[in-house]
Amino acid sequence: MRKTIKAYCNFFVMIISVILVIYVAFFTDIPTKTGNIIRLKIEETRDVHETYSKDFYINDLGISMNTYYYDRLNDEQKKIYSAIANSVKTFKNEFAIRDYVAGDKDVFATEVSIAIEAFINDHPEVFYLQSQYSSYVVSNFEGNIGYVKLNYTEEDTNVINQKIELMKEKIQEYLKEVEGMSDYEKEVAIHDKLAYTVTYSDLVELPRKYHTVEGTLLEGIGVCDGFTKSLQLIYDAVGIDSIIVLGTLDNNPHAWNLVKLDNEWYNVDITSSRSIYGETGIINHAYFNLTTEKMKRVATFDNEDIIPEANSTKYDYYEHNGYILDETQDIYDQLNSVYQNFKDKEYMEFYFKGNVSDNISTMLRALRNIDTSFLDGTKMYYYNIENAIIIPKNKLN
Repeated sequence: MRKTIKAYCNFFVMIISVILVIYVAFFTDIPTKTGNIIRLKIEETRDVHETYSKDFYINDLGISMNTYYYDRLNDEQKKIYSAIANSVKTFKNEFAIRDYVAGDKDVFATEVSIAIEAFINDHPEVFYLQSQYSSYVVSNFEGNIGYVKLNYTEEDTNVINQKIELMKEKIQEYLKEVEGMSDYEKEVAIHDKLAYTVTYSDLVELPRKYHTVEGTLLEGIGVCDGFTKSLQLIYDAVGIDSIIVLGTLDNNPHAWNLVKLDNEWYNVDITSSRSIYGETGIINHAYFNLTTEKMKRVATFDNEDIIPEANSTKYDYYEHNGYILDETQDIYDQLNSVYQNFKDKEYMEFYFKGNVSDNISTMLRALRNIDTSFLDGTKMYYYNIENAIIIPKNKLN
């Protein structure tokens, strides 16, 4: 009898102990061997989790072209992306991936890397998400659960919101200037204004914000990805679809935009549009609305299999505006016709169909007869990507 009572007592104590352990693990913040993993999972299930779609907005800047890279993920990667989007929206650091059974940590890390890159490319308005993150896998009775930990540039969301309000005001300045324009006219005007007003940073050690819309829109300083993200954000605000493209230019890491007009895609490299700005003060359009074929003469595309092909020349800057010279026709008459669009500017630019080196002298003689501002000593800038020629007026005369 005593053995029976003792057995019941031991069993009762064991039950109480199990209940206590479960309570501690699920409902307290006492770190376990793997941190507060179980608690994180419980809290994660209580969070409001929106289904990711084109109507999902991270912050008040918003962006409508927000699913291009998301749509190219597989179903499991989309779950990670959706968890990232929901967590960034609520400024959450650490979270489990809902309805996701993780593989081993290396496989999961690769999936997270793909999802985060897609998220960043879809969301130029998220300027406060740090590039450093971590991921890990925990095994429990549910299987392998994948977790991600993000980092932000600010701890106070009020600071982020203040910057967002300032950016909205800056974007409004662009919108007011393009009211009543066609989409193409808006595209050119926004491109030119951003290129003229933002300085390209040549610092060796760049502050992170120069890679984001924070640097370009709030401080007027950026590098290629900062320019590209800002251009995408402003284009989106006026109803022009565009995406960010990563790759190389002349074998250096680079970023530019693919812009959609009349259901056709065009390459726009705003950074290269500033290539002679420091020397001449001129923004050129040799890299504006190019086909993929032309862009590939100097650039390579990352993830080329998921990037839209740009085939149309309808809105190529030179062709659309008729800034073209053909060596088979009278160069003087053609040059004079193009010049009429630039007579009030400090330069002119056009696309030459033919052998440039064989016709340079003829072009310069004709140009100097048309306008004496183009005198001896005037430089000619040539871009073989489109046989584009930019000629500044000689400011010394």
